[in-house]
Order: sequence, then C-alpha cells, then structure tokens
Amino acid sequence: MKRAIAAVLLASAALAGCGSVTNGIDFKAPAGWTSTPSILGRMQAWMKKARDNKQDEMVFLVRGSNTNVDLRNIPQAGMGAISMAKQTTITICGNQKAQFVSGVGSGHSGQKQVMEMVSATVGQDGFVGIYLRPISDPADPEAEAAIRSLCAAKS
Repeated sequence: MKRAIAAVLLASAALAGCGSVTNGIDFKAPAGWTSTPSILGRMQAWMKKARDNKQDEMVFLVRGSNTNVDLRNIPQAGMGAISMAKQTTITICGNQKAQFVSGVGSGHSGQKQVMEMVSATVGQDGFVGIYLRPISDPADPEAEAAIRSLCAAKS
C-alpha cells in the first residue's frame, strides 16, 4: 500500500493544482469507506478491507491543473508488471468524454490486483479517479461509480 500511495503522490505532483480535491465536482466516494485527509488539496484516498483481509480496496482521487492528462503517463499506483486489459474513451456525467484504463498487476504483497483509472477534465482542472482491488474480490459498484463521478458540481 505504501508504494500505491507514493505513486499517487507522484501523479498528484504531475497534476499540481490547488484547492480542495473535490471542490467544483460532484465526486461521490463509496459509502462506508474510510477516508484519509486530503493531501495538499490534491489527493485523497478511501479504503475498505478486502475480503481476504490482506489487501485493502482503495479509491484515489487526484486533482491537478493539467487539462491534458494521459493515463499512459501516470504511475500505475505502485503496481508491478501491469498488464493492460482495456484502454478506451468513455462517456461520464451524461455527455462528458473521459479516458478509461484497466489492468491487472501485482500489489504490494505480490498478490494480483485489478486497477481501474478514469481521467476527465472539469473546467481547467484534470482529475484522475483510481480504484484498486484484489483480483479475488468482485468489483464494488460504488467504487466503480466513484471513479466515474468526475462531473462538474451541480449549481
């Protein structure tokens, strides 16, 4: 997990922005997950114990000022030897284009884990939502919805 947090911190530095992580967007963290404090207003994480109690499921939100975020250039959240399964353009928030990347790699304990990442631009800020889970655990629908909730806040 330390490698995952370090990788996300590197990603947040690459996206350097200011203000609250969720300010101006309608991000919805998974209900009941434990939240970390926001780090410099640029990154925040939410965690839930995995079924195997060895690895936590994690959702990261990274905010930056770069509106041209390319998910291929972001460290893969500390995963070793990731095998990309899918990379495509998706639509979120009704009609907003976003990048989606998913793959499988080795987690901090050497166990296989699934990574999903969504990148979108809202105003002048680039956002990346990352969801990590053990490959043995089914996907959490709220976590998958969270990384796709990079939408402009409703007025």
